[in-house]
Amino acid sequence: MIEITDIITSNFTKVEELLSKNYVCFSIEGKVYEDVAGREQIERISNLNTFRFYYHLRSKDYYACYYLYNAILQKKGIETLLKEIKQVLEKHNKTKIALCDNSKNDEFGFRHILRHFLLENSVQASDTENIDLSTQKHYWEQDIYKQAGHFNLTDKFVGNALEKRDWIFAKTMPKNPHFYSIRVENEDFEHFLHLIAHIRYYGKPEIYEGVLYRVFYYNAYKYWTMPQDLTNESCDLINRKPLKTEQNEQNQRFL
Repeated sequence: MIEITDIITSNFTKVEELLSKNYVCFSIEGKVYEDVAGREQIERISNLNTFRFYYHLRSKDYYACYYLYNAILQKKGIETLLKEIKQVLEKHNKTKIALCDNSKNDEFGFRHILRHFLLENSVQASDTENIDLSTQKHYWEQDIYKQAGHFNLTDKFVGNALEKRDWIFAKTMPKNPHFYSIRVENEDFEHFLHLIAHIRYYGKPEIYEGVLYRVFYYNAYKYWTMPQDLTNESCDLINRKPLKTEQNEQNQRFL
């Protein structure tokens, strides 16, 4: 199999230039929707896409973006990743690759997570803009919901308040049986937002269908919200699932 002689990470705006230098360009975000010169020649890597990260990116939850993208890379593994890339290189009869995304300058970018993954696995990779990975790591480590803080409520107070709410079964999601509670017009808006902040601050990060949720456990239930905003003001519902239901689902997977 062909050997890789050079790996760089770059921005989509440099694709045409990189192609002229005999690089095979890959999108590491999935399908390229932008009007990029040379777009028809950009290759893709299976499972490396960010379309499910929309709400995380909108709220600048880069901790979640790193958590999810790194999980994809860890599951894929370095050997599978390099094997897939080499197969594409053989098709083009080339040895140099450019791993591209939309990020510019020092702003958050998925290509830097991939470069860090390569370096951690002793695979050399440089960036066309010489981006310092320590700057990127700062994005990955900042949990915006931790930074947003909470309102000094106890788990017991929040748990009791949640248990007293009206819960509706989510009939449209039979594959994930759970309940939800909607914020109603006449309820205390501030109180509702305080519950949301507590769930997001103290919740444990869990991945479900490619999205990262902060999940708060209390008594026999787990609670979570949609990752929509930083201020919590756009959130109008809370989800709840009995732990017994989840345990039964896990048991079914092993049958």
